[in-house]
Amino acid sequence: MPDILYDLIFDGIVAGYDPVQVKAAFGQLFKLEQDRVERVFASHHSVLKSKVDAVTADKYIARLASLGIKLSKRAIEIPTSDTAELSLTPAAPGPQATSANTAAMSGIAVPAAAVPFAATATSQRVRHIPFEFSGKGFEYFKIWIVNILLSIVTLGIYSAWAKVRNKQYFYGNTAVDSTRFEYTAQPLKILKGRLIAAGFYLAYSLSTHTSPILSLVLGLLMMIFLPWIIVNSLKFNARHTSYRNINFRFVGTRSEAVKAYMLWPLLGMLTLGMLLPFSWKKQAAFITNNHRYGTAPFAFDVRTREYYKVLFVLMGGTILFFAAMFIYIRMFTGLSMGIPTHKPAFTAMLPIIIAYMVFYLAVSAYYITSLANIHFNNTQLEQHRFSCNWSTMGYARLLLVNTLGILFTLGLFIPFAKVRTAAYKAAHTTLIINGDLAGFIAAEQEQSNSLAEGVHDIFDIDISL
Repeated sequence: MPDILYDLIFDGIVAGYDPVQVKAAFGQLFKLEQDRVERVFASHHSVLKSKVDAVTADKYIARLASLGIKLSKRAIEIPTSDTAELSLTPAAPGPQATSANTAAMSGIAVPAAAVPFAATATSQRVRHIPFEFSGKGFEYFKIWIVNILLSIVTLGIYSAWAKVRNKQYFYGNTAVDSTRFEYTAQPLKILKGRLIAAGFYLAYSLSTHTSPILSLVLGLLMMIFLPWIIVNSLKFNARHTSYRNINFRFVGTRSEAVKAYMLWPLLGMLTLGMLLPFSWKKQAAFITNNHRYGTAPFAFDVRTREYYKVLFVLMGGTILFFAAMFIYIRMFTGLSMGIPTHKPAFTAMLPIIIAYMVFYLAVSAYYITSLANIHFNNTQLEQHRFSCNWSTMGYARLLLVNTLGILFTLGLFIPFAKVRTAAYKAAHTTLIINGDLAGFIAAEQEQSNSLAEGVHDIFDIDISL
């Protein structure tokens, strides 16, 4: 006989309670920071605790009801042999389990969406599922070349259909757990956005030659509408991306986009780059924390010092490289402080050109792989998380081959380069499933199907190029 256990579902705040006070009490009870509290309350109808018995479920419901939080329980059946003894404390306490232990002393466990992955129940099965990419270079080359030719013939109008075909190819060839992603956008909506963007760009280009004042006004309008463009493009692409018939969503706001893409980069420039790590982190958090898979929120959290490590390595490497180049130029090329003492030989300049290309590829590879590793390794989807092991040397070799291929084929290697890059990223990225992904998918399908399709407004367009 299977045992009856329950999932506890977060149903929002009880009517009549002050949301600010409820959130404050919730955060104080579980010793959570404000941003984590907000993420829990933003995830309506999400599972806060899985596989608890009836007595424990009623205890949770009563305790949180006293704070003004509504919970409901959903019955699940599991085989008796798979039933693990439930405990309000993590099985292996450590530095990351502090908040869970504190809550346990209050007689209630921390919601799964609010605690680190390491503190989840040990009875759940953990599987490492790598991403897979099955695209082929020549297969995509035929799509790519047709897109280029038709876009030229139609004066760019076909580019909207080209974008959909490109995304459908890469999404359709990317799979997790033997299931592929889907891209469902309509080309006409993309064309609408591109016509708006093209019209604005044409007006701005003409104004630079006719009216400096008008040019300035249009430039300011562009800055004002930039957050709107970013948010709506992210919403559009998320809405039209699906996995197992569940659409992704993006719920970020324009004010958040202003902070992430305007204020923090500006502070980074004003501090000569010393605050750039905060800008990188804020942008990653803005994109990740505001994405949903159905109703389940993604969560990104990392210490800023991880980004500072990247910045200091980039700065140190750049200083060492240009110092070495300065010494070489002084000794071997006949240039002194930029003034030629004699005409440098080509053989003397060739090592500088090669060294600069190697340096550029190495820096690009390190920057891309470091930010990707930080991003994916600190991202969760409820109790599931991601793992990423992009290698600087491996990615640098990929960039080198792609660059040489594009140069020597006059651009015809571009589709092969894109396929090779997508294959590398998929091969070095893994979804770590904690528990039953099938049950998680089923729950999300049930919840996301209740979302009305009619909520799309007239700005359901992709204005990005």
